[in-house]
Amino acid sequence: MYCHPYFEDIEAIQTHIPSWKNLSPDQLRFTRLAGLSNKIWKVQSLDPTVHPQAVVFRKFGTASIVDREKENYILRALGEKGVGAPFYAGTNTYRIEKYCESNHLNPSELNETRNRRRLAKVLGELHSVKLQNLDHTPLFMRVLEERDLIKLAQEKVLHKEDLYTRDEKKMLEKIMALTDEKEISFLKSIAPKKPESVTFSHNDLHSENILCLKKNHRLLLIDYEYSDYNYRGYDIANLFNESLFEYHSGAIPCYTLDESKFPTQDELHDFIKYYLFFYKFSPSQSEIQEILADEEALNDYIDKNYDRDMFIDEVEDIAEEVKACSLFSHYYWIIWSIVMSKRADIKFDYITYANDRLEIYQKFKRRFFGRKASRTNL
Repeated sequence: MYCHPYFEDIEAIQTHIPSWKNLSPDQLRFTRLAGLSNKIWKVQSLDPTVHPQAVVFRKFGTASIVDREKENYILRALGEKGVGAPFYAGTNTYRIEKYCESNHLNPSELNETRNRRRLAKVLGELHSVKLQNLDHTPLFMRVLEERDLIKLAQEKVLHKEDLYTRDEKKMLEKIMALTDEKEISFLKSIAPKKPESVTFSHNDLHSENILCLKKNHRLLLIDYEYSDYNYRGYDIANLFNESLFEYHSGAIPCYTLDESKFPTQDELHDFIKYYLFFYKFSPSQSEIQEILADEEALNDYIDKNYDRDMFIDEVEDIAEEVKACSLFSHYYWIIWSIVMSKRADIKFDYITYANDRLEIYQKFKRRFFGRKASRTNL
């Protein structure tokens, strides 16, 4: 008896998409999309009379450390607010969202002036969202204080020692020094202190999670599985930290690294200026296009509606927060990489990746914190 290879998935989708209930399995086409830790498909109806015409069906990895119930609450809320893609359903094992015809931004495109400013706009609008049902303690501070992720990494290294080669064990010795009490105390000491520094955040912002919609060229952020309240500088830092990496499915280690892609000080300030502007203000559509194209139009708007010196001071405050959050971002993904390492279902060299990020972490630490950084072991 023939059994369609996606029979169980089709049953799940039809449960939540009533307009697809009478479609036969042969009327649905599954196309695999890119995904590192999850399996993702575009599922398309071959019947042109039903809507939606296509959805994204995501099946989660077996070793997930993500709270799916919280993630579904966030995605539903963002969809209702028009910030995220329309959300149909989610469980602990899968999620269904509207499929939008789009292209991913490439890492090389992130820092082009127009894209950088459009991204700043989207991020400013996201950080303006208020979600009352979430813990407003910054996610990274919870990582340092509750240490759940850190403990998972420590247990992985301790109990799965036989999985690692001699060279990997040498790298792990350096990497796990990050979990030392002195290093954790240092990170806590540089954390932003102002209440306005904490916003609802994406926490995994990189080019693969930024879509450019073909219909209207709008930028849309996707994949909110790590989203929560966090420091506003974290998303900015993570975006530009990730611009150094290009992920691909080729030979191990499955990524390339180019540290020259990190933005200059002027480029970073340009991003922060536009981010803060769209966090604070909601200009008309005609004004938005002019402001994105011309910094003077932005300055004129600020002069008419705010205090320019106060605005510049706030930009400088965020720039300082981004320095600390550059370390926070690398720290999180270094520890996360240890937890994810040596999974049979993923071909990716997480240990080398963690070691590369550790080296950048150390460089940023010396550059941004100098003497204060020298008091720690790294």
